[in-house]
Amino acid sequence: MIDFDARRTYRGIEEKLAATTNPRHRAMLRMLLQHSKGEVEGDLDAVLGSLAPHPVYKGVRNGGAAPQPEGMDQVRDFYVREIFGAGRHVLESVKDRIVVDDHTIVTEGTIRVFQWGRDLAQAGAPVDDDEAAYLLSARVLIVWPFDAEGRIIGEESWSEPATMALEKVPDAEVPETFKAYIRRRSGTGSGTATA
Repeated sequence: MIDFDARRTYRGIEEKLAATTNPRHRAMLRMLLQHSKGEVEGDLDAVLGSLAPHPVYKGVRNGGAAPQPEGMDQVRDFYVREIFGAGRHVLESVKDRIVVDDHTIVTEGTIRVFQWGRDLAQAGAPVDDDEAAYLLSARVLIVWPFDAEGRIIGEESWSEPATMALEKVPDAEVPETFKAYIRRRSGTGSGTATA
C-alpha cells in the first residue's frame, strides 16, 4: 500500500513558520504556505494570489528545460493546462530542508505526482497500461524569490533525472481527487479539480 498524503506538501512549511520569529520571514512563509495549499487543493485563486504581478517560472527537468511561463497570463495558463488541467495538483512534496533569508526561500525534498497512463504514453514514457494511474517521484530543489511586499516572484526549480521513479498504483489506492481528474478527462463523469 502506498503512503501518500498531499497535506505533507505544506506541513513542513507550517513547522518552519511555527519555529520562525523574524517578521519578514514569517510573512514570506505564510505566502508560500498559501501557494502550496492552493496547489494541492486545486485553488487557482490562492496560488495566483501568492504571486508578484509579473511572476517568472524557470525549471530544468529530465535533463532539459521545463516550461518557462513568464507574466501572470502565462503562469495562469500554465496552472490551468499543465497543473490542474493535467491532474498534476494531486501531489505530495515532502520538504527535507527549508532555508529562509530576507529575499528567498529554498526548499529541497522529494515530490511525488500522480500521472495518468494516457498522459505518460503521449509524452513517450514506457507504461504498460494507458488507463492506470502512476506515481512519479523525483528529488527537487526550488528557489522561491520574493519581492519587497513579500509576494513570490516565481519558482526556479531543478530536479535530478537519476532520482526519478515511476510506480503503477493499484486502483484502490488512487486518491479520489485523481480519479475525478481521470473521469473528467475521459468524459465518464464530472471532476472535482477546478481551474
